[in-house]
Amino acid sequence: MLLPRLAALGGLLLSTPLLSLAQTTDPAPAPRFYVGLGAYSSYYQHLGNRGFLGGGVQVPVQLTVGYQWRPRLAVQVGLAYSGMSHSYSNSGYFYDYASGSPVLRYSEMSGRYTGRNASLSVLARYTLTRNPAHRLQFDALGGLTLEHRASSSRGTRSDSVQSSFVASPYGYQYSQNTLLLTLGMGAHYRITPRFELNYDFTINRAVAPGYYLTNSFLTHTNALGLRYRFGSK
Repeated sequence: MLLPRLAALGGLLLSTPLLSLAQTTDPAPAPRFYVGLGAYSSYYQHLGNRGFLGGGVQVPVQLTVGYQWRPRLAVQVGLAYSGMSHSYSNSGYFYDYASGSPVLRYSEMSGRYTGRNASLSVLARYTLTRNPAHRLQFDALGGLTLEHRASSSRGTRSDSVQSSFVASPYGYQYSQNTLLLTLGMGAHYRITPRFELNYDFTINRAVAPGYYLTNSFLTHTNALGLRYRFGSK
């Protein structure tokens, strides 16, 4: 009688930690939403020295918001922005042929240039890595990108007319929207259960209407940043 009782007690003691272990090792629900912020570079928004466009360094920034629709499929919206504003001044001589015979005149121009660029992308992300436990995951990307560019310049032009200067204001505004077909690859490395390092490389083709050159060749985009996951399934 004692031996069966000891066996039953031993089985109960062994089953208790196993039940506790089963309860504590259940995987936590995966976060369903994510938001990211990082540096961005493309044909339309250059990363680096502005050169003759006012000098300095331009660093476009992209904000990304995503939704994990399926374990291996997510949909995200990204908005990248960059802008510049600088003053300019130039002067020189030119020949005026309005009176029939060339007349040497002097002209001065001074003003301010402002440029703004925004890229709005809607992309699907399909995870190619089958094991979700791996820290490094690779994705296939596909969707559409809308490029918006706006610029303006305002200033004053002074011309020499009959030994005197005549000043007149001038200005212009310009805007252009370009729709792109976007395909590419992405990779994200899980630093913690919530934070990930993310890199995307995409190739784009203008479909409507497009800058005068971009309809005939492919452009590319790079984005590197940090992503934070939140929410539960």
